[in-house]
Amino acid sequence: MFTWNDYEKIKQYRKNMVCTKEEKAIIHTIKKKTEIANMDNISRTQSYQKFYVRNSEIRWSFLASMVSRNAGWNMTDLEGRYYATVLPRLVKKHLFLIYEQANWIIFLDAFPQLLL
Repeated sequence: MFTWNDYEKIKQYRKNMVCTKEEKAIIHTIKKKTEIANMDNISRTQSYQKFYVRNSEIRWSFLASMVSRNAGWNMTDLEGRYYATVLPRLVKKHLFLIYEQANWIIFLDAFPQLLL
């Protein structure tokens, strides 16, 4: 398990790394594409799907699109008729935000790996 000290060491190591102009350009492009695609769960799911269609040999991109899609269904279900009678509005709002934040964080990690 990482400690804060371990994280600081990694951060310092990264700060001391020297990248070529080409590497910096690649990093910038990946960050930009990830930022644009990470607007909401629909854009994340579509980005995974588009990647899979172009690169079907990378099978985990299909899995990522299905996981993202499933999260979207769960988020939508919170407004459906079944949960309306079971969960208080505030609980549904918190669950929605948890799904959104979790998938936002996962995308920040997973999608750049696909783009490499």
